[in-house]
Amino acid sequence: MAVKPSNVQRYVLLSNRGLYSPALKLTVTSEEKFTRALFVRTGLQTTAKAAKPKTVKVVHSTAETGPKLVELSDAEAAALKASNAGIKLVPEVRYHVARSPRLQIVKQSTGKAQAKPVAGIGLKVTDAGTGKPVKGAQVVAFTDLAAGVGQQGTTNAKGLVSLKFTTTSKKLELLLIYGPAGYWGLCERSVTIKDGGVKSIAPIDLATPDYLDALYGHHAADAGAGVRVGVIDTGVDGAHPDLAVAGGAAFVADENDAGGWGPAKLEGEHGTHVAGIVGARGQQPSGKQGVAPGATLYSYRVFPNAGGGASNYDILRAIEQGVADKCDLLNLSLGGDTPDEAVRDAIKSAFDQGTLCIVAAGNDGRQPVSYPAAWAESVAVSAAGKQGTFPADSSEQLDVAPPAATSNKETFIAQFSNIGTQIDLTGPGVGIVSTLPGKGHGVMSGTSMACPAAAGAAAVLLAAQPKVLAMARDRKRATAMLAVINAAAKPLGFPKDLEGLGLLP
Repeated sequence: MAVKPSNVQRYVLLSNRGLYSPALKLTVTSEEKFTRALFVRTGLQTTAKAAKPKTVKVVHSTAETGPKLVELSDAEAAALKASNAGIKLVPEVRYHVARSPRLQIVKQSTGKAQAKPVAGIGLKVTDAGTGKPVKGAQVVAFTDLAAGVGQQGTTNAKGLVSLKFTTTSKKLELLLIYGPAGYWGLCERSVTIKDGGVKSIAPIDLATPDYLDALYGHHAADAGAGVRVGVIDTGVDGAHPDLAVAGGAAFVADENDAGGWGPAKLEGEHGTHVAGIVGARGQQPSGKQGVAPGATLYSYRVFPNAGGGASNYDILRAIEQGVADKCDLLNLSLGGDTPDEAVRDAIKSAFDQGTLCIVAAGNDGRQPVSYPAAWAESVAVSAAGKQGTFPADSSEQLDVAPPAATSNKETFIAQFSNIGTQIDLTGPGVGIVSTLPGKGHGVMSGTSMACPAAAGAAAVLLAAQPKVLAMARDRKRATAMLAVINAAAKPLGFPKDLEGLGLLP
């Protein structure tokens, strides 16, 4: 079996202008030119007649004259560019969901050596309402938060977790419990834990408004009707009683686009949560309503069933499909730190065809806006929060950061949110309750949550502008839609690099 050269990598093959071009059609003539250029690049001597055409390895192609995912060595990449001036090669990159990262232990506490081994500190996590044990709660115990030192574990069916400290009592700088589906978390500072101790976490009460409800809970059941919103994410559970999904597709080239637009088998809950924020149609006491329950939802799954990040090539294809399905808005609650031209070209193309891309700014702790939100063609959204819309002892307390809004001292831009001059809007992104695969609901934080809140609010605004929606699907339509959105945004009283134009009504 031939061994793949170590310098082989994958690229998205694009036209220098637009997504489709005859230059992307790999004909016999183009292959011969590529081969001649390859011989020159590798220093081999040959003649044009002696050169045997070498086939570019195409992993996946959208169309004969469309973007392609190709696999090339460094020499082959240089040769292909030299033989075809009409193309460009963009390295394949991976994007990740823009959910706020959970704090983790990076170094385990060791403590002093003991004469006799100690099993550790056993804690029990229970439901604050019923006292029943809670399975799947992640317990993170920091002895040194700045250095990431401590112990962590996940509760079993009896609600028990064993933290491998060498004593039966430990003073912690910070104790965090991240609740499983249906629960809030817990945050306690300067606390001593003891073996056999019990900690309780609050169950989610759908009748208690979160920040999303506080802002948009008054919307009518048909708010957003006539507007199509595509969710480019980990997939959406269309069988959830609160959700109605009109259609979609999977775009994962490495899995042959198999598996459909439902939740990915690994890490698939994110897209369902995002979709619920946009347009869930549930009603209390068992359900929850999103910002634009009348909007039509589409699901485009770009994250693999096997887990891991989404390829820029797959995201490009999902954006194309969203445009083909006549989506007015595309929600991208994902990001990365690479200035990737492939997704930028797709966002540009979408804009030119009357579709706006609403994109999460990223969650790197007040760092520069991530891509693709950083591109001027995106509508970039930061995450805001409001104290009092989540439990006072929940893990969301860690997201509170100065400055407070001049309009309301309880309102803040989340500590995790990226910021910068590229920010266009802000949205509620701290302690947001929404749908999860199955029939449940859960809480998440991140610009991932603020983004669909802004997309839902934009859908409601656009639904009231039938003349704009009826425009030909071109750049003028996208510009008119953007004008409606920008004119409606109201500043909360933060610096512009934190909130952009502000919050949509």
